[in-house]
Parts: sequence; C-alpha cells; structure tokens
Amino acid sequence: MSCTSDSGPTEQDTATFNNHVESWKMAASGFTSEDPEKVMSIFADSLTWNNPEALMNVTKTKADLTAAVNFYINTFDNITFTEDVYYGGSLYSSEETSSSPNGLRVYGNWSFTDPETGADVAYKWMGVLRFNEDGKVFDFADWFDVSSIPSQINGTYKR
Repeated sequence: MSCTSDSGPTEQDTATFNNHVESWKMAASGFTSEDPEKVMSIFADSLTWNNPEALMNVTKTKADLTAAVNFYINTFDNITFTEDVYYGGSLYSSEETSSSPNGLRVYGNWSFTDPETGADVAYKWMGVLRFNEDGKVFDFADWFDVSSIPSQINGTYKR
C-alpha cells in the first residue's frame, strides 16, 4: 500500500481552471483594446479587492477597481500583459487548504507607455483571483511596486 496518490486533477477541474485562465486573458486584453467594460466583465458585483497599495486587511469594492482600471486606460498607452504564468488551487496553505480550480494565481509583466514623456514603464505583477460558481471573480488581490511607476516615467528608476 502506497502513502501517495497518483490521482491528478479531474477533467472537469482542468476545464474549469482553463476557463478561468481564458477569462483572465480576455480581461487583461481589455487594457490593450482600451475597453474597461471588457476588463471588468469577469468581476462579480460583490467583488472585494485588496489593491497593491493596501495592507492585507484592507478591501475595496468593484467600483474602486473600475476607477483604477479607468485611470490606467485613460492615462497610459499601449498597455500589455505578457510573460504570464498561471497556477490553480492550493493543497497547502496557512489558511484553508483546497484543491479547487476556482483559486487562480497569475504572474506576469505589465508594460505601458506614458504619452506625456514617451517613457516605457514595465513591472512584474502577481494576482490572486477567486472565482465563484458562476465563473465571476468575487475576491481579488494584486501586488506590484506601485512606487516604481513615477520613477520609471521620470527616468530615475534603477533595476
């Protein structure tokens, strides 16, 4: 008798994970096409969002995320998300363990151009999205160095 299990994810869980990945890719493409409704279409009305500037115990609403999305789309040009990698579920956690494909970790690089200076801005990013049974994101947290944006625009940022 073995103490390990050879069972992997079910076909249904794999399909759910792949659907969530495609949902995120579609939403991220809304930045490139300057379509905030496309970006926001994956988020539930009841969304809680932990934004990059906030401490872990601070959450905001869908309206707050919508305002942030509109700010980026209205302020910067050529917004793209690249080098993306996706992980679903978590069998090990400091919180509740789960093998559900409804939790999605996303890693990648955002880049854009500041139209006033012509400066190219880029940073690595991580997001954690939790999808409900309707395929909408009800909980979202993301992390990146927000403070690097002004210094990249001003040409003073050093990698």
